[in-house]
Amino acid sequence: MENNRRPEYYEDEVELIDYLRLLWRWKWVIALMVVICAGAAIGITMVKYPTKYITECIIALNFPGIEKHRNPDGTLFDKNQIITPAILSRAAASLQKEEVVSLREMIAIKAIIPPEVQEEIKKAEKRKESYAFFSNQFSLALATEQKDIFSEEEKSRILLSIVDEYRKEFERKYGEEPLVAINFSDDLLAKYDYGEVVDTFKTKIDTFIKFLDSKVKKAGFFRSQKTGRLSFIDIKSDAESLRNIELSKTEAIIGTLKLTKNKEDLINQYKYNIRKIEIRKRKKEKEASIAHRLLKEMRQTGRYELSKEASSEKGTSLVLDSSFIENLIKNDYFSSLLKTALKAEVEAKNLEVDKEFLEKKIIILKEKKDGKPKNIACVQKSLKTVKDEISILSQRANELNMEYLRRSVAGAVQVIKDPETFKTRSGNLKKTALLAAVVGLFFSIFLAFFIEYIGNASKAAQKGD
Repeated sequence: MENNRRPEYYEDEVELIDYLRLLWRWKWVIALMVVICAGAAIGITMVKYPTKYITECIIALNFPGIEKHRNPDGTLFDKNQIITPAILSRAAASLQKEEVVSLREMIAIKAIIPPEVQEEIKKAEKRKESYAFFSNQFSLALATEQKDIFSEEEKSRILLSIVDEYRKEFERKYGEEPLVAINFSDDLLAKYDYGEVVDTFKTKIDTFIKFLDSKVKKAGFFRSQKTGRLSFIDIKSDAESLRNIELSKTEAIIGTLKLTKNKEDLINQYKYNIRKIEIRKRKKEKEASIAHRLLKEMRQTGRYELSKEASSEKGTSLVLDSSFIENLIKNDYFSSLLKTALKAEVEAKNLEVDKEFLEKKIIILKEKKDGKPKNIACVQKSLKTVKDEISILSQRANELNMEYLRRSVAGAVQVIKDPETFKTRSGNLKKTALLAAVVGLFFSIFLAFFIEYIGNASKAAQKGD
């Protein structure tokens, strides 16, 4: 049995040696093919993916709302706001070159996601869940294919200029706000009647308080470091006191004493207001009348009912209950008309009261003699005090608002990593060359065996002939 097996082992050994001898004979062809494939792959990769020279810096945004990718005014934040065409144009101008340089295709920005967050995102994707993360750090990069198009100093200057231009635009947009304008003409108290001046002051103070409410909502308990720890809440409290105490007291004196500078002009103004009230009153009465007429029509028996005989004559088995239609009408129309009628009647009654009030004021003015100089002087002094106080409060509010806005945008845009330059390539030359070399190796081995097989087959055919 041993003698029978030895030829088989011997035959296998001979075949393996023959294979190795064959590969050794073709070694230069195999090596050349491996080198050619690897070289070709490297060349194609270098042409398709040229070396890029990248200068990169990292910036951080710190302002209220960025944690939800919102701007300070509540609008949606987009990282491309940092590299708008206007900002890039101003940054390119900082190079002080004669030719105009377009940075649009060279600049890229991307959000930086920490590794631990990336892991959480992957886990969420496996669970088919969403994972919300809003980064406040961004990579700003300048990439060029030509090494000498910019010097390293110029590249760094471009990136820092982009950040600086965005910071300026951010501070201008969110760090500056139209000041609350409460201005009075010098001849206000002399030109207008007492009642008109009071109405003007009331309107200005109401507008001022609305402005302060909006600032309190945003700034909360923010207090100034320059103006004695003053806050928007304090200014609002002073404005409300001025309106509810000083101005109301002056208005009461004017109303009680019926003080006026020109009695005839005031009477004519009251008459004009009465005519306007009468027109509005007639409109409301007409509106109420129409609503009542429609309500009366809706109450008519059988107006919205569908008789059973009519439905049977049409050959249908559908029977509508009149109560259903009645309830539907009441819900959709009756209540609406009733509300309209009541509202119009109430407004008409109120207008009638206003009219009677003005008519009484006209009668009192006609019968009243001119006011005493002492009372007039007191009112004028009080109105001047209110005017000065409003101006002072508005000035304080503007100063505090400017300080708050400057503080809110201070440090909002920061460079946390200075520009660094490096070169990179999209394709991996080592992996590409290795893969091409393996492919070339197997292809050359296959080619060697195939050519040897063809040669041996040809020799065998010749011997057979």
